Amino acid sequence: MRRILLALAGLLLLVIVGFALFVASRQHLKFNPPYPEVAASADTAVIARGRYVVRNVVNCASCHGDMTQNAAIVAGAEVPLSGGNTWDIPPGKIRARNITPDAETGIGRFSDAAIARALRFGVGSDGRALLPFMELQGLSDEDLVAVVSYLRSQPPVHHLVPMHEYTLLGKVVKATLLANPVGPKETPPKRSPRGATVENGHYLVESVALCWACHTQRDQKTGALVGPRFGGATGFLEPGDPAHVWAPPNITRDAATGRLGNMSADNFVARFRAGRLIEGSPMPWQGFQRMSEDDLRAMYLYLESVPPVSRDVGPPVANAK
Repeated sequence: MRRILLALAGLLLLVIVGFALFVASRQHLKFNPPYPEVAASADTAVIARGRYVVRNVVNCASCHGDMTQNAAIVAGAEVPLSGGNTWDIPPGKIRARNITPDAETGIGRFSDAAIARALRFGVGSDGRALLPFMELQGLSDEDLVAVVSYLRSQPPVHHLVPMHEYTLLGKVVKATLLANPVGPKETPPKRSPRGATVENGHYLVESVALCWACHTQRDQKTGALVGPRFGGATGFLEPGDPAHVWAPPNITRDAATGRLGNMSADNFVARFRAGRLIEGSPMPWQGFQRMSEDDLRAMYLYLESVPPVSRDVGPPVANAK
């Protein structure tokens, strides 16, 4: 019996050591997807489109904005995208990067094509996979150029953001579930759709505003989507607000539990124009309320076409336990 126990202990030790070596060997994997043929433009119309995407639809400042100016961000001011926001979650301390064109601490040292590759294929300039928190792989070629052009046009801010700090769990997740970069699921469109159409709504909701990213339940340890799409989520934590837990609502047309269940297109537009009604809400109303009416109506039409989900996530905010 003793020999058997010793053999089992030895086998267990080998498994642990082997897994540890496996995890360690996959922390710095390199990838080489193609560089998109993107060059920043000085055209004012292209930069204006980039500003609209970055500031109003994607709301990059919600994560990448200067967190010392949080009140200004909430008020809708265009603060520098100098990064530093930190999410202290089970996989570790994850920090938003400086995306101003500063040559030392921002994106100024990277080529236009490298920035575009990071957005489309989730691979950094060093070839390593980026964490899939900025899921803009489906941006059209047109908007990819516009975003890069707008970011290039911003004043550089020298602000060094510390690297991510992974816990043991984070290193395991990085070596397994998040080992590979995430690219587009299908070929992105060359031109961005326009007008109050389902096609435009699909593009905005799925690839630009990323409504599903917050309004779908996620695994808090891996970030994987685990609930019905657009069916709402619980346990949403906002950096800098440890006192509250948020629950992004079900935004399907389910009559009993979905926000669109009894909402007309006019109601939908009016709600967005009203902006933030719940203090501290992580929903980036400051940008969304400035979206064009055609785009808001397009989003409504697309969400109306999504199958209804019966799921009540409870009140939008609760005190943290």
